[in-house]
Amino acid sequence: MKLGDFDIQVASDGPFGLDGGSVFGIVPKTLWSKLVPCDELNRVTLTTDCMLVRTRTGLVLVECGMGRKYNAKLRDIYKLRDDITLDASLAKLGVKPDDVSAVVLSHLHLDHAGCATKLVDLALRDKPHDLSDVVPAFPKARYYVQRGEWDEATHPNPATKANYVQESFLPLERDGRLALLDGDCEPLPGIRVVVTGGHTDSHQAVIVESAGQGIAYLGDIAPIVASMRPAYNTAFDHHPLDTMRRKAEMLEMIIRNRWLIWFYHDTQVAAGRLKPGKDFPEIAECVMAGVA
Repeated sequence: MKLGDFDIQVASDGPFGLDGGSVFGIVPKTLWSKLVPCDELNRVTLTTDCMLVRTRTGLVLVECGMGRKYNAKLRDIYKLRDDITLDASLAKLGVKPDDVSAVVLSHLHLDHAGCATKLVDLALRDKPHDLSDVVPAFPKARYYVQRGEWDEATHPNPATKANYVQESFLPLERDGRLALLDGDCEPLPGIRVVVTGGHTDSHQAVIVESAGQGIAYLGDIAPIVASMRPAYNTAFDHHPLDTMRRKAEMLEMIIRNRWLIWFYHDTQVAAGRLKPGKDFPEIAECVMAGVA
């Protein structure tokens, strides 16, 4: 897809399964299951459609999937597949890991930053290993994340600890690839971030603009099409009311500016154009379908 002077492509790290109650929070299953099916273990299928932005100065990856560093037990819990990976998706687009110049992360939960790093030998995932066995997956890239999110991820509390896999991001600091941001800013030409909070205290949205055109990625305050409904928020949100407020503000801004919206976790719609609806925005035009 052309976006002004930029090219936008989907680079998927594949699907995974997550408990439906975790995805929809306080919304009862009798309602959300009409929109998204689940399996016998109550898991809904989500995807990890990363946004690859080809600019004049480099290749920028927005989010980077789950990765495959997890042991057999976790791979089974999350229904992870090895046949669809971010490396393979990028290779189909003619992109090697060394070609990526920047990675912008909304936050550091395992399903968004998992592929920020990789094991030097994939066989180690089912064996004891430590951080010396883990390296940045994109060795020439700078990884951009909010300083507050970094502090939270490196000092998690009992409620958030399971969402942060330390080996997915600690090697970035060790190897000098980490770039910490302080609030709303434009870390790269045409790519700016807006701190939304809600999902995590320093969760950020990513807005890509070129030649008067724009696409907005709201991260996990609107991870799938169904989550544009006000109350359809994840159980992982630190501050659900902030999520609802910021989601409404950002969706209104997207419609007002006639931007596209990117859905990282939706298996059917990776990006679309919105129109106002009675109670929440609706998809007016599906720009591209998810690949998972």
